[in-house]
Amino acid sequence: MLREIRGALTALALVACVALAAASISIWQPGQALLASLRFHIAAGLFVLIVLLALSRAWRRALLFLVPLGASLGQGALVIYNQQQPRIEAAAEGTTPLFKVMSFNLMTDNRNGARVAEYILASGADVVMLMEATPLRPYRDRLLGSYPYVAGCEDFSRCGTMILSRTPLEDIKLSPLSPVWPDRLVTAATEIGGTRVNLVLAHLVKPYFDEFPFEETYRLAKAMEGLEGPLLLAGDFNAAAWSDNIDRLVQRAGLLPPPMYPATWPVRAGPLGVPIDNLFTRGSLVIDRIEAFADAMGSNHRGLTAEVSLTTGS
Repeated sequence: MLREIRGALTALALVACVALAAASISIWQPGQALLASLRFHIAAGLFVLIVLLALSRAWRRALLFLVPLGASLGQGALVIYNQQQPRIEAAAEGTTPLFKVMSFNLMTDNRNGARVAEYILASGADVVMLMEATPLRPYRDRLLGSYPYVAGCEDFSRCGTMILSRTPLEDIKLSPLSPVWPDRLVTAATEIGGTRVNLVLAHLVKPYFDEFPFEETYRLAKAMEGLEGPLLLAGDFNAAAWSDNIDRLVQRAGLLPPPMYPATWPVRAGPLGVPIDNLFTRGSLVIDRIEAFADAMGSNHRGLTAEVSLTTGS
């Protein structure tokens, strides 16, 4: 019986090791982005299996599986370190609070549009960046009373990707990221506290859409290259910040991550989920604080609110 248990645990650990290898090494294999987003969840599962192997007195196997576990965790930690270090250095110069932003994928068939509208109005956010925002259409006039400036779908329908702002928006552009979905990239600029800020909202395809995620992040990077000055990027990236595709975007565009990556999906997992929604800054902007909604209000994503500051050295 014990031998059978050890055999089953070993087989499961081998599967977890293969999944970790696929998550850690990108050779353009299908599903790599999804596995990379789940790498720390897979690592946690492998760790549990290692503990069970040790408890079953299969010490050598347990020690052997610690090697790929440690290698994968080390690589993932290095990706996060390389993202966080520039933000830490920028924040060390000192920061001055500039504005509050909200980012939320409502889900097109969400029946709680009224609750979401009330939440937005009570949030105190200066900028609200929304995806799949069609459920808010009946409450358009109320929202425009507090957020009179709109970039994207001004009638709150069709594409459902939009930016709401308390301050005037200019240089508004609504673009496709790929042939899969139209109008999922919104760019605009506004002036807040005397600082011109570029606002970019992107809704990327899911990671199993073959080459489209790579095409979309390439187009997103190119779009941001043409924007000068401080920049805030928000959106549903359908992949974690440490996945290869998103990390390439961060490095190529010179983006700074938030101080942490709050889990946003699936909602039922709460803080143990995957941070596939995120915000990034560039230039003299840094995110001092970020948190996920406690209540998803009917969406399959948890929204995010963040405090964005201006570095005092800028």
